[in-house]
Amino acid sequence: MEMYIGVDIGTTAVKTIVYNSDAKKIEMDVSQSYEAFSKGHGQFEQDPRQIERAVFETLKQVSKSFTNVRAIVLDSALHTVMLLNGDFEPLSNVIPWLDERSVDHVKKVISDNQLSKHLHLKTGCPPDTVYPLYKLLWIKQNEKDMLNSASKIVSLKDYVIYKLTGDLVSDIGVASGSGYMDIEKKVWCEELLKDFLEISSEKLPQLVSPKTVLRLSKEAAKITGLPEGLPVVVGISDAAASSIGAGAFVENSITISVGSSAAIRAVLNHPVKQYPVSSIWCYVLDENHYISGAAIKNGGYVFDWYVKLFCCYDHETIVKKVEENLNFLDEKPVLFYPFIFGKRFPEFDPSPRAKFDNLTSTTTQEQVARSVLEGIAFNLKRAFDVVKTIPDSLEKVFATGGLTRATVWMKMLSAILNHPILVQSKRQGAALGTILYFLSKGDLHSIGGYLSNNEVEIFRPDRSLFEYYSKLYRMWVENF
Repeated sequence: MEMYIGVDIGTTAVKTIVYNSDAKKIEMDVSQSYEAFSKGHGQFEQDPRQIERAVFETLKQVSKSFTNVRAIVLDSALHTVMLLNGDFEPLSNVIPWLDERSVDHVKKVISDNQLSKHLHLKTGCPPDTVYPLYKLLWIKQNEKDMLNSASKIVSLKDYVIYKLTGDLVSDIGVASGSGYMDIEKKVWCEELLKDFLEISSEKLPQLVSPKTVLRLSKEAAKITGLPEGLPVVVGISDAAASSIGAGAFVENSITISVGSSAAIRAVLNHPVKQYPVSSIWCYVLDENHYISGAAIKNGGYVFDWYVKLFCCYDHETIVKKVEENLNFLDEKPVLFYPFIFGKRFPEFDPSPRAKFDNLTSTTTQEQVARSVLEGIAFNLKRAFDVVKTIPDSLEKVFATGGLTRATVWMKMLSAILNHPILVQSKRQGAALGTILYFLSKGDLHSIGGYLSNNEVEIFRPDRSLFEYYSKLYRMWVENF
């Protein structure tokens, strides 16, 4: 039996699985959580050593049960940045995607339309606080001595790879989410680094293919219990891996991923040459493929926020109550605008905030909860209507993430989008997606052969719900 370890280094946890490629099934999965802590004023950071320990702990757990492992394959969240000293040890904490300290720098770039378009086309990254480029601009302005003293500027994934193998490299997929990599040439943008940050690419890791195979170091082997020299595959981004895990591993398919935040992604075999709106991004998947789409800050976390702050029921109970009344089509419904984190689509704007419309003395908990679920879906529709124009054609739509477990929300979403949506009955996840990518050797069309016959649940748009939501969506947009 051939076993592969997949390690998904996410924003709030590392998820590690053992995949049996002969039986085509996951034999074991473990996870370790960690936190992002707020420093106020939109600043969020994470302890890189805590995340490093979490990765090693999950590897230690799986090594106790499996000795015939062929390789470790990695993926990680995009848009992280940290500084290393001369010994390649942390000089700073990790700054994750949700950090917003660079908002003034982003606004300044957006105000220069020509510069904004140039950066967007060159790097695939529209001006936004999520990108490391703008976080480094903030560091340059506020902590320049630390920037100057840094030996290397890396992503969290680069740091973990170094701790596992002793090699400091950056895969072109994760690197393309930095804001300072040329997505066509797949090299660091020297001119951009010099003009914006006053540094050269010598401060950055060597760029490598996601298929690059390194070796587990003696030190890492001792900690994890895995054999020294075990292949460690650099792997892809979590965005690409989760699309593959959801089933969307070929062109002309779209993945809707709804975790704490949300994203709508299309797999392409070419970079985007003309962006339909200013906030559409395009990242590298590997040497021959790209992913393009829209990101939304206000995903499933918004419903968690509502339940915690306003609701007298738990998640499961209130969702069930909404489902029981799904076919009651209110003529004067509550409208909800889910922008508790501002918005990234259709343009970067940190100022909008969440709000309810049409609340009255007779409004019920179920009506408010329904409006929150609808508001999240309406916000996704705005992005979906644009992203679906990026592929040459649209064949299939897949969905993944926590909210897809709520059947009532999936019924809403398929009606609102007026498109069938496919959900894998066994959620595969990014950790499996990155293993499948490695096994395919970059041939995305062959990935289906590595999956078991997994049942797919198809949510088809209900006609009456579609007609109702078409009217409601127009009201939602007009009142925004």
